[in-house]
Amino acid sequence: MALSFLLCTLFALACGPLLYAAAQRRPRALAFLDGFVLVSITGLVVVEVLPETFKHGGLWSLAFLLGGLLGPTLLERAFRRVQREAHIVTLALATAGLILHTLADGPILALSQGGDWALPLAVVLHSIPVGMAVWWLLAPSFGPWPPALALLALGAGTVAGYRYGVSLSEMLGEQAWAWFQSVVAGTILHVIFGRPHLHHAG
Repeated sequence: MALSFLLCTLFALACGPLLYAAAQRRPRALAFLDGFVLVSITGLVVVEVLPETFKHGGLWSLAFLLGGLLGPTLLERAFRRVQREAHIVTLALATAGLILHTLADGPILALSQGGDWALPLAVVLHSIPVGMAVWWLLAPSFGPWPPALALLALGAGTVAGYRYGVSLSEMLGEQAWAWFQSVVAGTILHVIFGRPHLHHAG
């Protein structure tokens, strides 16, 4: 059963470009996709990521969160000449955060071997908007290859977490890992709400 959940998760990630391509041919569907990605990824960050970061990182997590949220905007305003470079770094960090998040998804999928299906099913379901978000963020600015490689990295992270139980929190320590997650969470929220990929597309 655990392997079935893993395969379903990988399939859900792969659906991202297909759903995005289908929505592009229908303006109303594209608007729905935009709202769906915004709500689902924000919910993922606020409900699943932030509580753990504040639990293990304390109030300092708020400072790192604000740094990730406001830092890219301040950087772009301070360095207009490197605005596109700052935009690329922001997108890269947000994508890297989603990839690192998949490392935690893999061990959850393995839990289904013990009969606990709720969390593995949640991983499968939230992998659909995650895959869509990666394509939604990267494809308008950079074409199909960067988001395709990012989706492969998402799948590889999920498989690595499933197979080896990779725990970055153990490598970095709970507090440092919580602070890092806070920065990444802020960056993801900046990208989702600021839509910098739309402003720089083309």
